[in-house]
Amino acid sequence: MTAAEAAFDMQNDFDQDQDQSAEQSSRAGRPRSEKARKKILEATRRLLTHMSMDELSIEAIAKKAKVGKTTIYRWWPNKAAVAMEAFLDQPGLANVLPSNAPPAAMIKHQLESLIRQLRGQNGKIIAGIIAESQSSEEILELMYESFLKDRVGTLYAQFAKGQESGAFNPEIDADIAIDMMMGPLFLRVLSGENAIDDSFAAQFPRQALLALAA
Repeated sequence: MTAAEAAFDMQNDFDQDQDQSAEQSSRAGRPRSEKARKKILEATRRLLTHMSMDELSIEAIAKKAKVGKTTIYRWWPNKAAVAMEAFLDQPGLANVLPSNAPPAAMIKHQLESLIRQLRGQNGKIIAGIIAESQSSEEILELMYESFLKDRVGTLYAQFAKGQESGAFNPEIDADIAIDMMMGPLFLRVLSGENAIDDSFAAQFPRQALLALAA
């Protein structure tokens, strides 16, 4: 083996060792990053139990989570984005729907699911994010894409199916129908933490379907 070949082999061995070291370092870093992320989201939820979105700050989240502000800004652009992910990063927030159910049953299930997800503390968080979104299209888009899009899409699709099958009034415009379903719910969200009470939760899905019926 020539000196040049030996040098080439040594360089290859060095490069492989460097790659393996980088991969091991990357793998070792992931759990710590995920742990920090979870701490930040949990800290945000805890803070929002006793303060409003207006009072919440990145500084307060960092202090509560015991991380640097730069760590938070590495993953989120602002406090509303942190709060939105803190809201979504909870059990029971997945939009799971029954399969092959009639349109009315699908809409009822979707409305009941939304009511469960927006009651109490969750409603307070969403109300705060809605307030923040009035001065930021980015926050409004974030809330729509990450939470509302699938749910509103389900309502549109099932209402169209119901009109085709004769279950729903064909004279009702689809956009108006969605407003009729979502409007009262979000009015309650914005009216206070306990505005979605047991009576509303029990009656609203059924009453909404009666208003849409053919």
